[in-house]
Amino acid sequence: MKRIELARAALVVGLAWAVGSCEPPTDVNDNPNAPTDVSVDLLLPQAIQDAVQDAFGTGQMLQHSGIWPQHFVQLQYPDEEQGIVRASRMEGYWGGYFNGSLMDIQVVINKGVEEEEDNVQAVGTVWKSWIFHIVTDAYGDVPYSQALLGAENPAPAYDTQQDIYDGMLADLTTAAGMLSSPDGSDFGDGDLLYGNDWESWRRFTNSLRMRLAMRLSEVDPTTAQAQFVDAYNAGGFQSNADNAMLNYPGSPYENPFYENYLVRDDNGISRTMVDTLFSLNDPRLPVYAEPAEIDLPAIVYRGHENGTDDLPVGQSLAWFSRIGNFWRADGASTPTMIMTYSEVLFLQAEAAFYGWIVADPAALYDAAVTASLEQYDAWGKAPSPGEIGTYLAQPAVAYNATLDRIILQKWLSLWMNGPEAWADWRRIDLPVMAEGPDLIISRIPVRFTYPDSEQSLNSTNLDAAIARQGGLSLTDQVWWDVN
Repeated sequence: MKRIELARAALVVGLAWAVGSCEPPTDVNDNPNAPTDVSVDLLLPQAIQDAVQDAFGTGQMLQHSGIWPQHFVQLQYPDEEQGIVRASRMEGYWGGYFNGSLMDIQVVINKGVEEEEDNVQAVGTVWKSWIFHIVTDAYGDVPYSQALLGAENPAPAYDTQQDIYDGMLADLTTAAGMLSSPDGSDFGDGDLLYGNDWESWRRFTNSLRMRLAMRLSEVDPTTAQAQFVDAYNAGGFQSNADNAMLNYPGSPYENPFYENYLVRDDNGISRTMVDTLFSLNDPRLPVYAEPAEIDLPAIVYRGHENGTDDLPVGQSLAWFSRIGNFWRADGASTPTMIMTYSEVLFLQAEAAFYGWIVADPAALYDAAVTASLEQYDAWGKAPSPGEIGTYLAQPAVAYNATLDRIILQKWLSLWMNGPEAWADWRRIDLPVMAEGPDLIISRIPVRFTYPDSEQSLNSTNLDAAIARQGGLSLTDQVWWDVN
């Protein structure tokens, strides 16, 4: 499988835009520096990079989707820990998706259709579905069928989340069937995830479809099972080599957690995460976290409690563990994992637990935990096979035929994937999360609020969506969150 370096693709993007800007304008209203047509090998990497930055960057993950499932914690400025969201951030996330990566990927799809290039259309469709599931899982009902038309429809209607999921699942099914096309189309150096390896894209498509199908397990188990079984039979990830990830080759293209480390130091590890890893003698603890500075040279990991409004009296930032240096001090080129083999195996273990597929949930569980432990082997961060065996043999880790055990290990494995950890916790209400002492709302937040601009520019459709969903607060559940 071939992976394309971000720097090389970005260089191609920059050169192409520079060349495009040299064409003389044909009208006084034309901007000579704004190209009127951009090829898919330039649009796809932009859509990938922008969407990954939005979903997995330090804004959304460190302030929202990573703290509410209690992976990370805000040590300072803990508004979101208390259930207070800032309107500017809700605005920024919404605009980043709808005015950025989603618009770009829709152009990729349109070009694939126009040129009858199945692989281009299919990859664009898959990535669009990936972005939209992040968006709808955060906000609930959003513009979907009428979105991305620009000036043709500046006030699109909101689709129900159920209809959005129906659309995404149908699109993924169609796209998977198109990815074997021998039409010869590709993205040049622009495919940052799989380097025009259509079989890898097909496995990612089916894996994502399994994720979306499982999201419906509590609200519509019949559809969930049918969709999951079909995607499972079609074939998802087969090993960690299939992981969907964005590589960062180094300056000026670096992991956002490393860039954040250079200027800020006010986020740490949740006490829930540290205590769980410590209690299980989990070899991922020294990868996920750094020892607390106050105890050095002794190695002590100290998590901070979520849902508090300040540091304890007499304590400072030095008392608490930070995110592991694999992502921060040493993390300039650490990849962002978009979807992993371990997650797919955990999904299959859960499906086998329900009896949806004919497979041994214990074997799938063991394979899932192993895949998570081995995930960073290429970077020297994996335990030895013997250590993995010892870990799996512990009574608190060994499969015990309960859903709780599967979901706990899945929660641990979703480290650095805040959007999925938050969504999965909302879906199944596992693992159990203690609410912090300074939470000012009735529960840990379970959705984003809509941006103020929608009230100004699309109020009729927004008001209808809010009324249909029964509210707009951080505690109002999205459609598939019924527990």
